[in-house]
Amino acid sequence: MLEVQISKSGMTKVIVTFHANTLEYFYATSNGGGRSFHVGHIKNIELVTNKKGKHLLHMETEYHKFDDEVEERAIPKTRELVAAVQEAMKAANL
Repeated sequence: MLEVQISKSGMTKVIVTFHANTLEYFYATSNGGGRSFHVGHIKNIELVTNKKGKHLLHMETEYHKFDDEVEERAIPKTRELVAAVQEAMKAANL
């Protein structure tokens, strides 16, 4: 299992985990839980830097696009998580 808290500041304090081909997002402010996606539903996941220099975990499914800010200290672990998800996407090839 891989786990990274991509954001410690702000209200959301986002934690992202990857285990058993499932990517999950957890938010401190969420009343209804987080988000969960099987690698077979993920079209793209990558760590990007926007025009303002902010690092974002960008993830796309057929119907959704998500961009969650990644703090500088979390970049190495986020890269590891992205690589693992991308490898699982290739292996699943559903």
